[in-house]
Amino acid sequence: MIEVKIPKEIQDYKSKLVFGLTTRQIIAIAGALAVGVPLGVLGYGRISGDTLSWMVILSVVPFAGWGWFTFKDMRFEVFMKSFLSMNFLPQRRVYEDTDINIFHSLREEIIENNIINQRIENGDYEFDDE
Repeated sequence: MIEVKIPKEIQDYKSKLVFGLTTRQIIAIAGALAVGVPLGVLGYGRISGDTLSWMVILSVVPFAGWGWFTFKDMRFEVFMKSFLSMNFLPQRRVYEDTDINIFHSLREEIIENNIINQRIENGDYEFDDE
């Protein structure tokens, strides 16, 4: 089978829609504006400016993360799912007793050597002369 290697910079290509932004980034901007602007306008006279600005920032950050964040070729939602499951869900730990496995493999090797030595003594073992 013929295999063609594709350079990494070609594999990382993402089509740009408008202003050098991908479709995902444009949707993220639209979502951030749809949440942040009404929150800022409705809370302008009712909440202090510092609190309101933090509320707007914290409500817009997930949209920005969704649009721009990648970590080791994982999108934001895949990364967050992995992060939350690794840090907040109970993990299943698999215990393997390596000492017993080592002794078991050594025992099998010794038995094989004993069998070979017995065959050599009986004359049943043939050597490969190269």
